Amino acid sequence: MEAFTGFAMQAVVIGASTGGTPVVESLLRALPADLPAPVAVCQHMPDGFTAQWAARLDKLCWLDVREAREHERFVRGTVYVAPAGRHMRIVGTPAEARIRFDADSGDAFYVPSIDTLMTSAAAVFRHGVIGVVLSGIGNDGARGLLEIRRAGGRTIVESPRSAAAASMPEAAIGLGAAEETVDTGDLPRTIVARVTGIAAGR
Repeated sequence: MEAFTGFAMQAVVIGASTGGTPVVESLLRALPADLPAPVAVCQHMPDGFTAQWAARLDKLCWLDVREAREHERFVRGTVYVAPAGRHMRIVGTPAEARIRFDADSGDAFYVPSIDTLMTSAAAVFRHGVIGVVLSGIGNDGARGLLEIRRAGGRTIVESPRSAAAASMPEAAIGLGAAEETVDTGDLPRTIVARVTGIAAGR
């Protein structure tokens, strides 16, 4: 599998918490196998559950899905699920992006942190990253989504009216981080359209 390089280099970063697992599942199942972007998912889960969840998703999705591994390349055609208990970051350059982990420093309320993942993606991919905040309780993801928007990327939140838990999307909206607010059922189509739009230079 080759890294996605060139003008249209991009990534999709998805964050979710309470009520988010079924939304992430339906979203990933609807993404095509030829999506021209790697996907990172940060879902708040207890230790020991992310590997099993990723393996289950891998059987249901067109894209390859797996729990992320330290130092592996971040490449198109693959969904990388952040392991519970560690912060996941994307480092390097758009053409040579890799996964890195940080131990919990003790001062983070959410581990893994959506904010941490999205902020790292914004630093690497700049205008070529799409950030998506889904259902959840709390405010994780709001600051990271704002960093993506400031970097010139695209930002999407699940509509609070259709989210199982609305406070994470509402926090992102309140911070001015959300470029688009999308109903749950329209998320796959919207993400594919935005990926295609970036690839076309729009």
